Amino acid sequence: MASKDILSAIRNLLIEKNHTPKQIQEKLNYKFNTKFNYQKIRNIYYKVKRQLFGQVNNEAKDLIDLLETLQQNELVHFDKLLSPEGNLQALVFMTPGMISLYKLYKDMMILDTTFGLNRFNMPVLTLAGVNNEGKTIIFGFAFLPNECAEYKRWVFEKFLTLTNEEAPESVITDGCPAFSKALKEVFPNAKTYYCGWHIQLNLKRHFSGFKKKLEKKGMTYIIIF
Repeated sequence: MASKDILSAIRNLLIEKNHTPKQIQEKLNYKFNTKFNYQKIRNIYYKVKRQLFGQVNNEAKDLIDLLETLQQNELVHFDKLLSPEGNLQALVFMTPGMISLYKLYKDMMILDTTFGLNRFNMPVLTLAGVNNEGKTIIFGFAFLPNECAEYKRWVFEKFLTLTNEEAPESVITDGCPAFSKALKEVFPNAKTYYCGWHIQLNLKRHFSGFKKKLEKKGMTYIIIF
């Protein structure tokens, strides 16, 4: 049985950001200066996650019913993708206000995905932009079963259908290969740019081992862009 401190630590980590069980184990090992059993942490991880976000059960159907009602009253525009068994696989939705913003500011679209921070434990794709005051604006949201190009392509196609507009002139992503593939297929003429913050993270991830090797040899390095 896990102690209250461990449960509290896992809960706080999941509230802060979605982590994998392995990442949770590593953070706990560092925090408590010990080595936790991975399987034990993994079991607690899913238990805490269910407590935080609940189980899907019939909530997907309730969500679709609500969106369909809102769509009948022209309060929202959405489309859904169901499995052969009728289970929710993906959906994309936006309000009339979001569509109006896209019509005005479709020169640039920003794409970002958040993991596991909803009751369906599905990645949420945010389609955003920037207005003429430099403020972030939202064009729409999508729930995906995973980050593969097939589902992202479906979202982009439905987005264009629902907005009845042309593709954006340029797109900013985190550099995910699935984004690149789907964008080339649906927005072939859009210029693609990578987010500077994600580039920095990738540099730290890929060069951290190289940096340690140089430091052991008493060497330094400078990265020039």
